[in-house]
Amino acid sequence: MQMTRVAKVLDELKEEYLSLYENKEDLFWRTKMGISEDLDKEHEQFVKAEVAFNRFMQSPERLKNLREAREDAQTEEQQQTLDGWIRYFAANVIETPEAQALSEEIVTLEKALERKRGGMNLGYIDPANNEFVKTSSIGLGLMMRTDTDEARRKAAYEGLQSIENFVLEAGFLDIIKKRNELGRSLGYEDYYDWRVSVVEQMRKKDIFDWLDDLERKTADKAKESLMAFQKEHGESVLEPWNFMYARAGNLTKELDPYFSFGSAVERWGRSFAALGITFRDATLTLDLLDREGKYENGFMHCPGLAFYDKGAWKPARINFTANAAPSQVGGGLRALKTLLHEGGHAAHFSNITMNAPCFSHEFAPTSVAYAETQSMFLDSLMTDADWRRRYALNADGEPIPMSLIERTIRENQPFMGWGIRSMVTIPFGERALYECPEDKLEPGYVLEAFRGIEQKLQGLSAGVRPILSVPHLLSGEASAYYHAYIIAEMAVYQTRKFFLERDGHLTDNPNIGTDLATHYWASGNSKPFQQVVQDLTGTPLSADALVDACNMDADTKWEKAQQAVNKLSEIPAFEGDVDLEAQVRIIHGRELVASNEEGSFEGMAKTFDQWVEKQRAS
Repeated sequence: MQMTRVAKVLDELKEEYLSLYENKEDLFWRTKMGISEDLDKEHEQFVKAEVAFNRFMQSPERLKNLREAREDAQTEEQQQTLDGWIRYFAANVIETPEAQALSEEIVTLEKALERKRGGMNLGYIDPANNEFVKTSSIGLGLMMRTDTDEARRKAAYEGLQSIENFVLEAGFLDIIKKRNELGRSLGYEDYYDWRVSVVEQMRKKDIFDWLDDLERKTADKAKESLMAFQKEHGESVLEPWNFMYARAGNLTKELDPYFSFGSAVERWGRSFAALGITFRDATLTLDLLDREGKYENGFMHCPGLAFYDKGAWKPARINFTANAAPSQVGGGLRALKTLLHEGGHAAHFSNITMNAPCFSHEFAPTSVAYAETQSMFLDSLMTDADWRRRYALNADGEPIPMSLIERTIRENQPFMGWGIRSMVTIPFGERALYECPEDKLEPGYVLEAFRGIEQKLQGLSAGVRPILSVPHLLSGEASAYYHAYIIAEMAVYQTRKFFLERDGHLTDNPNIGTDLATHYWASGNSKPFQQVVQDLTGTPLSADALVDACNMDADTKWEKAQQAVNKLSEIPAFEGDVDLEAQVRIIHGRELVASNEEGSFEGMAKTFDQWVEKQRAS
């Protein structure tokens, strides 16, 4: 009878969880994509759904009942499942009614700010005629990298900076105060400390010990590279709107013919197939192009979780999005990177083979660094010389020239450490925000602190991406989060080093899909992130491989690139039909653009390519 009671508890818990979770996630997708029939109504429904879901996962009573049920578990499977649910609730429970009410108040404030930010009239003032041009944050960033007119690049940067002033005046600092009140009421130093304790099972101090160490070990190389760059290009190159252009403007244009926007889907699918990656019958919905009213950052969410339900496989249902602009120089490169990145997330969450949905979601206690390792490892492949020689082809089918690969390496490698420091800027800024004395938490003080952090870490007059233009800081689910990208980079380079030393290559290595599925993906959040990395690589997680990569000189990098390209003749290209074991739907808002549900992946990719050309022409 005890076993039956435990089984009933688990079954009822699963059903209630899935009902609340799937409703929230479906509303999340429709409101973020701006495809609701009645956006105001569905925003209200989304807030209510998120509050209801938070009440469920923050319930002390459920945690208490599960711990009692754990004592009655009589099979190893029941014990494992209960342990998973207990970890889930322990990571999210808020004990007191006062703290629960505060959490719900914060959600309401966050959604109100999200609506305001989504309706912001974002763009730039055209210096030629002093007229406002509406442009997304993605478009402004591309302008800074590719526009030949310095005045227009500066205008684009000022457009990005306007996001900061907007959100600061729209109530963001009130949210910071409320978040800190919540974190401290739960016994932590501040909100940031609480969030990383819940999500990463680490304290804030431990996270920043790692980041501080990385900052120190990349400082000399970054300073040396900046001084040489300034000597070559002049003092004005240290302005953020000039720096990224000087580094990438010409390269981006020369690379563009080899990364056509329309071919991105086909290259993503073929590359994943060659790596042996499959999605275990998942349904993937992709919304790839930028448009007005759409959330201005790529993401993947999984409204249908993959798990074995009483022995029957439930495949994942996954949505992911990009904000690609097919008519802009560099748009194809960005689209392909997003497909590899968000597709990496999708592969991960499609391949979790545990026996309950608590192991398969992307929220606490799933480590953000663990989740980002999967996506960032896979998008790192497209920077490799051998990958580019095989997949980066122009309209005539010609591979990217070795001379262009060499230029890319010689221009980018000296700044790899600087790039890590640019990423570190965001969590350093966010930490300062939560550690700011409340009596100084006002727009002027905050912006001055941000500019100081940007100048120290990036060595420019200001950061290339204003801190508060990064959407993660505003969102409750992504706040106190960005550090995970840097910790994931550590794991990425450790993982790359492992495969290179064992197999000799990364491009089209079919062992990668099998090993990632076995060691990184199958267990979901049932194992700690650091254990998962060590299980595959055989060594504890450290920054060593990343630091070595950052401090490598360009000559050595170029030599290794040539060796990898020369080895391509020994690595068979993937020639078969692309079968990712997934039903893929490509949409644009409410429009279905292409699908492989009644045809091949290649046919779908061709339809998408043709559709992109029509969009470009219109």
